[in-house]
Amino acid sequence: MTSVLFVCHSNAVCSPIAEALLNHLAADRYRVMSAGVQPAETDANALAALCKLGVNTEGLSCKGLDAIEGEYFDIVISLCEQAEAAAAAVPGDRFMTWHFNDAPCCSQADANKVVQEIYERIKLLVLVQDRQEKSLW
Repeated sequence: MTSVLFVCHSNAVCSPIAEALLNHLAADRYRVMSAGVQPAETDANALAALCKLGVNTEGLSCKGLDAIEGEYFDIVISLCEQAEAAAAAVPGDRFMTWHFNDAPCCSQADANKVVQEIYERIKLLVLVQDRQEKSLW
C-alpha cells in the first residue's frame, strides 16, 4: 500500500481536499494523510464542495506536521509554496509540488473550483502510480 502525505500551509483547504479525494478514489491502494505548517479549522465551503460530489469527509481534521512525526511516506506532496520547505523535510521516497492557492474559499463557487482542480491532479497521480506498478509487457 502506497503512503501519501499532502502538506499545505493551513491544512484547512487544499490538503484535506486532496486527502478526501484520494481516499474516495483509491482507499484500497493508498494510506493517505494530510497536515499543515500552521493548522487552522477546515474550510466549510471546501467540505460542502466535497459532500456535494459524494466524497466522504468524516474523519477529516486539521492537524499539524507534529501529528505525522516519525512517519515515513512513499510520496509527499506540497500543495502550496508556503509548505514546500516543510514538506521537503518529511521523510519520504518522492516529493512533488503542486501549487494551489491555499487561501480560505470565499464562496462555494471558489471551493468547487479548487476541488475540481485538485481532483484532476489526484486522478492523474492514481493513473501514473497504477501504470508504474503494473508492467505493460
